[in-house]
Amino acid sequence: MSSTLFIALPLLFGFATPLLSRLGKNALAYTSVLMQLSLLGLALSLLLAHSSTTVELISIAAPLGISFVLSTASLLMVLLFTLLMTLFSLYYLFQRRANAYANESKFFTLLNMLLAASIGLVLSSDIFNIYVFFEIAGISAYILSAYSKTALALESGLKYLLTGAVASIFLLFAIVLIYLHVGSLNLAVIAEQFQLLPYNVKLLISLLLLIGFGFKVEVFPLNFWVTDVYQGSTSLVNALFSGIVVKAYLFVFFHILYLFLPQGEFTLFLLYLGGVSMLVAEVAGLRQTNLKRLFAYSSLGQVALIFVAFAMQNIQAVQAAFFIVIAHSLAKFMLFLALASLEKTEQNMHIDRLKQIDSPFLMVMMFLAMLSLLGIPLFVGFVGKFLLLKSLAVEGMLTLLVMVVVASFIEAIYYFKLMGYMLHKGTRSEKVEVSLGEKMIFVSLGLSLLLLGVFPMSIAGFLQNAAEVLLDQTAYITLLVGG
Repeated sequence: MSSTLFIALPLLFGFATPLLSRLGKNALAYTSVLMQLSLLGLALSLLLAHSSTTVELISIAAPLGISFVLSTASLLMVLLFTLLMTLFSLYYLFQRRANAYANESKFFTLLNMLLAASIGLVLSSDIFNIYVFFEIAGISAYILSAYSKTALALESGLKYLLTGAVASIFLLFAIVLIYLHVGSLNLAVIAEQFQLLPYNVKLLISLLLLIGFGFKVEVFPLNFWVTDVYQGSTSLVNALFSGIVVKAYLFVFFHILYLFLPQGEFTLFLLYLGGVSMLVAEVAGLRQTNLKRLFAYSSLGQVALIFVAFAMQNIQAVQAAFFIVIAHSLAKFMLFLALASLEKTEQNMHIDRLKQIDSPFLMVMMFLAMLSLLGIPLFVGFVGKFLLLKSLAVEGMLTLLVMVVVASFIEAIYYFKLMGYMLHKGTRSEKVEVSLGEKMIFVSLGLSLLLLGVFPMSIAGFLQNAAEVLLDQTAYITLLVGG
């Protein structure tokens, strides 16, 4: 039952909200955090007890029924999502008195719906259930992006809604075609028969899936909406989008790809799609003067880097992808939480504001996050980039290797520019208060970036096993429908 708890408990929280609200807003907030801490504890206990193979399958009348698979790969994502959501909720509690959201019962319900849907995406082995969680995650994200109800926020929510609706249509068409030609919605059954489909049908389904998920995994040119959403949403909500939501969509997209097309028929196309997306995002980031938009373009570049690593479809590259996922999630979470601290006093997010901020602590935390994103040695971001570059070199993909290096150099230009702004020696006119609780969260994230960078072998074996499990189509099919 442990895998279903990750989905059921956050969803049930929504039904319990009216009762908890009667006990006061503190009861609602603390219960939500306690539930998330419990899920984090469950994920950690499963991690400590986990074997090298998939350990849990909950199924109803396979191959046509509902099933959830908890494997090393999906457990990694569940652990990351529950950790980040718990830290997010704790941070919100620490800064709540100064900057509380309206209607907290709805806010916490949306947070837990988003958590349940993100976990559901990585655990589901039925493509229609993936579509259901795809929609739940989307609806939660649309509302959260517009939650502050400013003009920019409402605009971002509308853009998110419209692009999400288009993505849903393409995904639904793909699912209908799959069911008409395969007669099943179970991923393992589809994987067994997908290669037997006529080439034109297979190509059409693949294209529909790419477009449907392309909006969500934020690849060029389907990522035109992302920066506007980040600019209009609050920085606190952006931390969730960057740290959790896009990672869930990336995972499920490549999980489906590895099952349906293990031979890598479109590998070269996907690799260059990721490479182009990375360069376009980083070049666009050079021109930005708004911190939210700049960090949004940085996220697009980093997500494209992860896309390239996953698209290589070999164990070493996928291991590198998982390292980069962890590094990017933790670092970008730090940066958006830092911006959230700035938003408590003023909504202005122009980069010149960094020259006025009087908060050595926040400056150090932002420095750590940026250095990790740049792949500087001693940070976990370096480990992921090094492994990816090594994989590209071994495979002889020198053009892509050059693209990654050039994109990283461009990213370094604007990040060092930001660091220069923070080190500006002029008068500091804006004192930013950071509570002890908030500092503890920043320190825990910063230490994670350093410790995982200094001791990457502490998780390297687990990430390698996660990569092996994710790429092993035969084992997945055998587990669900037998040999």
